[in-house]
Amino acid sequence: MRMQALPALDVSVGSSAVFFWNNERERMKQFIDTIGKPGTLWRAIALCLVLIVAVGWIAVRIERRIVQARTVTQTHVEEGWKKAGLAMTNQTIRRGDNFWKVAKEHRVDIDTIIGANAGLKKLLAHIGQIIRVPSQRGAVHRIEGEETVQDISVFYAAPEATIMAANNLEQQHILPPGLEIFIPGAKPRQLTAEMARHFSRRGIFGSPLLGRITSTMGMRKHPVGGFRGKHTGVDLAAPTGSRIAAATAGTVKDVGEGKYIGKYVVLSHKNAYTTLYGHCSKTLVKKGQTVKRGQIIARVGSTGRATGPHLHFEVRENGIPRDPLRYLW
Repeated sequence: MRMQALPALDVSVGSSAVFFWNNERERMKQFIDTIGKPGTLWRAIALCLVLIVAVGWIAVRIERRIVQARTVTQTHVEEGWKKAGLAMTNQTIRRGDNFWKVAKEHRVDIDTIIGANAGLKKLLAHIGQIIRVPSQRGAVHRIEGEETVQDISVFYAAPEATIMAANNLEQQHILPPGLEIFIPGAKPRQLTAEMARHFSRRGIFGSPLLGRITSTMGMRKHPVGGFRGKHTGVDLAAPTGSRIAAATAGTVKDVGEGKYIGKYVVLSHKNAYTTLYGHCSKTLVKKGQTVKRGQIIARVGSTGRATGPHLHFEVRENGIPRDPLRYLW
């Protein structure tokens, strides 16, 4: 090891400074020359430092290889889905479809549809929309951060063994962010803010009819009268005679027939809610009768002012109309 010559100090700065600098320069040269000599202690220390750095570099490389080998890929997980008999189908929404109808066709529930499509903001399907439909009930979970199977098990209150078996996982596996796994039988937890608010109202009302939504709540031009006014509910088209179910448990408040609404049923529920079912072809309950959630209370028709068979469904809170799509699940 050669030392590059250090510059001599200009004598103009003072004789004491010149002496000190020249002395230190010589000592530094001797020190560097000593390190470079074979067999010296300094050379041994330098070699040890090089060895330590080399070993550390090798250890890092080995650790990276181990992490890569233990990190699960989406392909690996989906092989587990196949073994567990789980299939994921992409379905395009067609005219007349809604999420409940799609769920029924695939023998799953609406929770499964929501749990497999984390980006959904509302439950109103539109033509051309592509959704993912699992062949089994459950939820798809996208890994965030450094989540483990144990973390996910607690989050969904699902057994670790069930999660591992369904996704081809083992305890030593590392789950990278963005990986999607399936949680059998789980309810959706990863929801958009809009869907989370909707989900918080889940359980108040169920869908009274698996029909196609033809008109939502809000201002519209009346399909028969032609005048513009506020539509206070949703219209669900279905064949005449289709069964209409009580959206939730309650008491029959009124049964009758009106010029515009046709044959109807009004149910009263807890927390000052009421629901109305209009344009029925036939009503099947009597005033004062207690009904259960899902109990058949009427049949679809086109009585009153209607362009075709459908159910006009309303939700009211303290007599004020509320958007049924905020509650239906």
